[in-house]
Amino acid sequence: MTQNLLLIDDTQAHLDELEKALQGVLAKKEGEIRKWVPSRGEDPRQRFDGLVDDDTKLVVADYDLTKGQTGLFGSTIVAWCQARAIPVGDFSRANRIALPKAPNQYEIRVPDDPQDAAKYIAGAFRGFMRIGTALDSDEAVLQKKRSPASVLASILGRSSEENRFALYGGRVGAANAALVDLVTDADATKEQKRRLLCYVVGHLLLNVVLRFPGPLLNRKALAAYLAIAEGEISKVEKLFASAQYGGPFSDIEPYYWLSDVDTALEGMNKGLPAGSSAETPGQSNREAVESALGAKLTRHACPRCDGVNGGFLCPFTGRTVCQLPTCSVGSNGWVPAGARLCRIEKDFYEEWAPMLGF
Repeated sequence: MTQNLLLIDDTQAHLDELEKALQGVLAKKEGEIRKWVPSRGEDPRQRFDGLVDDDTKLVVADYDLTKGQTGLFGSTIVAWCQARAIPVGDFSRANRIALPKAPNQYEIRVPDDPQDAAKYIAGAFRGFMRIGTALDSDEAVLQKKRSPASVLASILGRSSEENRFALYGGRVGAANAALVDLVTDADATKEQKRRLLCYVVGHLLLNVVLRFPGPLLNRKALAAYLAIAEGEISKVEKLFASAQYGGPFSDIEPYYWLSDVDTALEGMNKGLPAGSSAETPGQSNREAVESALGAKLTRHACPRCDGVNGGFLCPFTGRTVCQLPTCSVGSNGWVPAGARLCRIEKDFYEEWAPMLGF
């Protein structure tokens, strides 16, 4: 059967607009695009079951579907998909504050803009496809690997990162109770187990590892690590071409392997004059790339150190921070233990920690 994805919206024009945008970035040979506009008089669950199958790799739904079916929301679609281990994304055009910016671990948050959404959907679809293909091509992964972290390290060809990936993992049942039934099903077939493993590993990578910089970092996190303004990244990308990540979900946005970034920086450090005055890792990293470029770079806009330090990213405010006690606090229950480039901006932490119980 043909690999496919399902788009759901209660407004035909919006659905057609999204489909057109998606057709511009996803080739027909990559997968079939199915559409559903819920309407009154039909059984929504029966219709949904008729549209998804074992080859459905992704479902994307508008949060509010009540225009077509009273009482039908994207959260219902999410629950149906989670019970079948089908990756699902949702968005909200009409009421954007209805959905939190960050998704749950087993839910994908899709951008509202059709063009941005199309790129993200295509990247997520391809990512889960690549993970499934990798599992199909290596029987040993299913037979010998016992944790999502070990499977992920194997798929990415980075066995040295397994322990770091393990620090990102949480309990599957705590994140998605519907998976408990699938995991404990004694009659589950080999294909069902492979599908479940693809589902768990894909979400671990997309929603946790790539979201919280550690072994992998996006452009914003790379800028923070180098203690430069994000707008300067285009000037240093060639210096880190060998560090670029090319695994699942890499076409959503560029990512870099931190270990390879460090290797590149070691080479640049050899060109620095003796007696460098850098006092922090961020400052040292910036001096290394400036030396390699033979030019000064704009610093990040932190008022606490005037952009001198940096080295870390606050995943909640999206701003560069450093280890100064007045700037940030270390990882806690908000950030996975493996996200070693994450620190929480002090002002944000002090405002929200008491309310959230940290």
